[in-house]
Amino acid sequence: MTSREEVLKNPVFPALKKVGQTPEQGINPWYQGLCFHNQNLLNGLKNNVAEPSVREAILSDLWSFFYSVLPDRVNKVLGVEAKPNVDKINKTLNDIMNDDKHPAILGMGDSIEEALVNWIKAFTIYDFAAWTFLEKHLGAKDALKIYMGLWETFALAPLEQWKKTFGIKDASDINIDIIGKLSQAYWESIASPYRVARHTKDVHEGEVLLCPYWENMKTILGEEKSRSMTLKTEAVVSCNYYDAILKALGVFDKFSFTMDKFMCCGDRCCRVRFERRK
Repeated sequence: MTSREEVLKNPVFPALKKVGQTPEQGINPWYQGLCFHNQNLLNGLKNNVAEPSVREAILSDLWSFFYSVLPDRVNKVLGVEAKPNVDKINKTLNDIMNDDKHPAILGMGDSIEEALVNWIKAFTIYDFAAWTFLEKHLGAKDALKIYMGLWETFALAPLEQWKKTFGIKDASDINIDIIGKLSQAYWESIASPYRVARHTKDVHEGEVLLCPYWENMKTILGEEKSRSMTLKTEAVVSCNYYDAILKALGVFDKFSFTMDKFMCCGDRCCRVRFERRK
């Protein structure tokens, strides 16, 4: 059993405070994120991997690894066992995704704080394992196609709601100010404090100061093992993430994006940069 004092040492709590969220607000992106991630991986495998036995091997390896590194509480709530019943796990995650009162949401802990930490851990390890076993069974090129698609889907899923929040009706409403606000909103919605490093009429640069995803991954797996995944994925997947948003907003021809610093690759922060095309 994890003590409350130990739970509250998790870096997500000062991060939540900086972005003005409570644990009750902060838990939603992580439990929904895990369920959504799993559904998208199932779809990605179905659409890109013809051989059922390969799809089954990827998922079996993923959940076996998940079971091996996460606390008993997490595995019990999701029904993950040493020899995982993948169909049963998929059903559980689908039920949680479609029921915001599902007992598993708060069942992840003895308190809302512990439940939040365990959902972050579960999401983090699932994502690590998704890439690891896609690469193992498919090779890097085909794995990257599916993995990039998973995160592109994450990028686009909340976009309509953010458009309403910022009053975006069409591409003519988009300027560098709106882009900066969107970037900050995306990061802070997952408890990642964001600092505007530079903002002009043509350029927006933002620095992400703490990432609960990365902090919890390296706590569970260690920094070296964690970077066995992040060094191979973060740059291209993150740049594609924002390119997808700009394209969906209809302004990819007007603004470019790059990301040139990553905490999970050794930098002190993550840095994003949007620039007006000339």
